Amino acid sequence: MPVTATGIGSGLDVEGLVSQLVLADVQPAENRLNSSEAKYQAELTAYGSLKSALATFQSSVASSAASAQYVGKTALTSLFNTVTATAAQSAPEGSYALEVQSLAEAQSLASSGYAATTSTVGTGTLTINLGTVTYDANTEVVTGFASKADVTPVTITIDSSNNTLNGVRDAINASDANVVASIVNDGSGYRLVLQGQDTGAENAVTITVNDTGDGDSTDAAGLSNLAFDATTSNVTQTNAAANSALTINGLAVTSTSNAVSTAVEGVTFTLKKTTSEPVTITVAKNVAAAKAGVEDLVNGFNALNAEISSLTTYNASTSTGSTLTGDATVRNLAQTIRSSLNAAVADSSGAYSTLAELGITTNVIDGSLSIDSAKLDAILANDPTDVAKVLASFGTSTNSNVQFVSSTSNTQAGTYAVAGTETGTAGFLTADSAISVTSYNGNGNAAVFSVAVDGGAAVEVTLNNNDTTTTEVLGRINTALSGAGVTASLTNDILTFTSDSTGTASSVEITAADANAIAGLGISVGTGTAGTTSINYTINGSAVTANDNVITGAVGTTAEGLSLKVLGNASGDLGSVNFTLGIANPLNNLITQLLDDDGLIDAKLDGLNISISDITSQRETLALRSEALERRYRNQFNGLETLISQLNTTQSFLTAALSQFVEPLSFKK
Repeated sequence: MPVTATGIGSGLDVEGLVSQLVLADVQPAENRLNSSEAKYQAELTAYGSLKSALATFQSSVASSAASAQYVGKTALTSLFNTVTATAAQSAPEGSYALEVQSLAEAQSLASSGYAATTSTVGTGTLTINLGTVTYDANTEVVTGFASKADVTPVTITIDSSNNTLNGVRDAINASDANVVASIVNDGSGYRLVLQGQDTGAENAVTITVNDTGDGDSTDAAGLSNLAFDATTSNVTQTNAAANSALTINGLAVTSTSNAVSTAVEGVTFTLKKTTSEPVTITVAKNVAAAKAGVEDLVNGFNALNAEISSLTTYNASTSTGSTLTGDATVRNLAQTIRSSLNAAVADSSGAYSTLAELGITTNVIDGSLSIDSAKLDAILANDPTDVAKVLASFGTSTNSNVQFVSSTSNTQAGTYAVAGTETGTAGFLTADSAISVTSYNGNGNAAVFSVAVDGGAAVEVTLNNNDTTTTEVLGRINTALSGAGVTASLTNDILTFTSDSTGTASSVEITAADANAIAGLGISVGTGTAGTTSINYTINGSAVTANDNVITGAVGTTAEGLSLKVLGNASGDLGSVNFTLGIANPLNNLITQLLDDDGLIDAKLDGLNISISDITSQRETLALRSEALERRYRNQFNGLETLISQLNTTQSFLTAALSQFVEPLSFKK
């Protein structure tokens, strides 16, 4: 194949001519693609900024939709370093005068001194229990102990692997005994110190020892040196477990903790010091938090509005627009959001239903929102829930014992009836063993015992030795207890005494029992199982879930997610709750739809990305066309070169041939 070099034959700048011809053909199309791509890229960036601004605004909307900030309470104290307080939504507004006589204390116990931390203590078991301890006022010796309900004593084994002072400390700390052990050197020796983890008189510690070293569990030698219970007090109590004592508006109150949360509904008082003068705690509406919720919405919208304006503004003086000037998608989005903000709350139970009525108005020049602080402050000072009913999804109760707590996106607007049906169980006491009539009938003596019902005066029952069957015994007992509010029954010849009442006040107690009653009837002195009270709540007749006096509408009902707090264990007809959807929640849902993967903005972004990809394809097509044009032009110029080369060859031949001829009539010269 011959090698060609363009321009040699003709002397023309063929390379330049080809480039210019190709450029003249493709440059307009390339310029058009560059312009379109720059426009699409700018719009892509602009929509990304819009999406980010919209997401930021959604955070503000969600914040303003939280109803708790509009109904919250604040608690102020006159002596912060003495008593502080926090107030929940349920806390009643008012002022409380507190005087603190004593703080709650945890118990501390200290052993006698040891020469070293590695000194041997002894072997056996330590059984640590929690409860209320009574002491001899003069000697601090334990005289009685009542175990704390629902607490299981913890037994710790001390053997050759851990029988030193260090080992005993570590064994106690590794257990679940609810005490902290440490070793303190007071100058006279190393002492094992036990500190209760919880304050309050009911959290006192007793230590019962089973000393396997010397076999004596009460002396002060070996492991029994750590004994501290109702029979032996070999350790020293350095601090007694005690309740806090205070008065609230003159009423005496005690608490196992220095955080007193059960005295006033919704208020927790934190005691720091005893007082020499009353401390005033004032519970009031948290107006600042409510106003912050409104300001958050307004500031969030203004930031979004400023971003939209910067993306769509038109400069009339220069006749130039911004990236998204005239964009229909942005225009519709802005109008939809503004319409949601200007909407009125349907069926509002409050005094206001629009933002404008709260003092929030639109600037006609730039579309931003502004707050009339004087008007809003006056509304908040009167009742912050009026603001909540406009912005947040909120429930208004007709019964003061029912308070709205929260809702979810599944809660539907409407009026919901609330009711509570009270049910209770009776207190009862079951004998220790079955009746054995011969155990007292054969000895010629009567069986005597006394029963107290519901905390009342005890009723004495006497059974003579004429009874021969358990049925006769049962009948005689019920006859004796007629009118006492209790009924005896038999199960496998075991007596059970059941109160005629129900509820937490229902109880049965055997206050006295002689030897015949113990042997023949299986009865002993003691308190039975107290009755219980429960309330089954419903919302619009449907069962609810309940947790710590907060009831929540069931899944699948129109009240799903509606949470209400019932105060004071109220029951019966509890009125109704009118639940309305403020403007913030629907607006939040709207923004969620706009920002969804298949939402309006992502659809626009997807379209722009497709357009940019299409331009890439067009560039590839244009490049192929450019190459084809270049080849064609080169072929044409190569053909021209060949023709010119042939013509030059012919010219040279003719010139040479003609040069051989004699010039005509040259002989005459």
